[in-house]
Parts: sequence; C-alpha cells; structure tokens
Amino acid sequence: MTNLVIRKLPFEFEGVEFIWNPANPAFAVMMNAITFQTIAFEKYICKTMNAAEKLARDPAITEEIRAFNAQEMIHSQAHRKYAKVLVEASPGLQEALDFCEADYKRLYAERDLKYHVSYCANIEATFTPLFGTIIEHRDLLFAGGDPRISSLFLWHFVEEREHQASAHTIYDAIVRNPLSRFLRLRSVFGHTWQLAEKIYAVFHENVPESRPYGLGDGVKAIPAPALKKMRNGILASQMPWHRPGSAKVPDYYGEWPARYESGEDMRTAYAA
Repeated sequence: MTNLVIRKLPFEFEGVEFIWNPANPAFAVMMNAITFQTIAFEKYICKTMNAAEKLARDPAITEEIRAFNAQEMIHSQAHRKYAKVLVEASPGLQEALDFCEADYKRLYAERDLKYHVSYCANIEATFTPLFGTIIEHRDLLFAGGDPRISSLFLWHFVEEREHQASAHTIYDAIVRNPLSRFLRLRSVFGHTWQLAEKIYAVFHENVPESRPYGLGDGVKAIPAPALKKMRNGILASQMPWHRPGSAKVPDYYGEWPARYESGEDMRTAYAA
C-alpha cells in the first residue's frame, strides 16, 4: 500500500495568461488542455472509487481508496480554480469544461464498475512515464513561464507519482483479472483522445494564440531519445504484467516533498 500525504496548497491564479509560457506556447496549451480534462477525469475517479469502496473486502483497500480520492479531489479543485480564471478571460472555454464533464457522466452511466476501475488504472499507469519525462525536462519546458502554473503542475505530477500504485492496487482488489485492463485499451484511450481533440477545438475557436498548436506539439521540445523512452514506458504500463513503481524516476520526486516539509511555499516553487 502507498502512504499518501494530503496537502492543500492555496494556489492563486489571478491575472494569469492563457499562454502562460511564451517561451514554449505549445507546452502551455498542452498543460491547459490537461487542466480542462483533469477536472472531469478526477471527478470520474472519485465517483468510481466511492462505488468501489462498497465492494472492498480489505480495510487496507478501503484506506487506499479514501486517501487516493482525497488527493485527486484536491487536484481537481486546484485545476478548477485555474480554469475559472481562463474562462473568465475567454467565456467560450466553458464549452470544453461542460463537454468533458457531460461525457464522463455519460460514460459512467453506460459502463459497469469493472470498466471504470480498469479505465482509472489504465490512465493512471501512464502518468509515471509521461509526467516523469516532463519533470526530468522541466527546465526545458517550464522555463520562462508563470511560476504559479509551473508549480501547480509540478505539485500535481509529484502527487501522481505518490499514488502511482493506488488505482492498480484497487483494480486488482475489485476486478481480480489482469487481462481486463488490457482488453479495454482501445476504448479507454480512444475516449481520452476524443476529449483532448474537443478541448483543442474549443481552444482554437476561442483563443487565437492557441491555433498554431495541436495534439502532440507540447512535448516536441523534449529530445527524441527521451520521447522514445517515454512512449515505450507508456506502452509497457499497459501490459497485464505491469506493476507500478518499478520504473526509475527523477530525483525531483524526492526533492519536492522534502522542500514542502521544510516549510517552503510550493505554490511558486518553480521560478525561472
């Protein structure tokens, strides 16, 4: 079981620009898209885990579900606060939030709990290779950006690493079929891709500065060998035999919590 820490960071985003990193606008757009999808996805996670808790037979699994939900709920609240500022500046962006929330609500109504637990485990498994690569190249991607937004994402990515095994552990306890995740790959990632396309379309319609950038452009600044390693890691994370926690991760995953425990204000922890 993971030992999760619940941290509430009172982020403030007043006056932030949509292109919050003019040195790397494609990455700024990608992170904004993650914010809009995260709000709905983590609400979906919490709903799924609340249902899974009713089937948990082991008190340790119940404890894991509650701690996992607590971290995810706080992430969703922080991203909603950021998205609110972007929507106030460009009201048309509300369409992306509404679409994502409605589509996850539809998905939850149409599928059974085993599907939802598998969905959560599949997506969460990708975060160690994806976010780990971003953290490893943070000075390439975040440098020149608004430190409030950089710090928001670094906090989120660190906590995703902390609970990297949670969704998988809960999946094993509830579904008890190592092939179930694998068999749902196309459906799960097809759904997330569809949402991402919709978010980018709304961005392009409402924020002219976002129009040159599409899906996949946000990570193009990362060196090719690192991107290849990241993609291989994402693929490996979907295999039935995958166990979270086996991959080597950047030292920053240890540095960030140490700085937090020392009393540093992590709301602006990354400042170029």
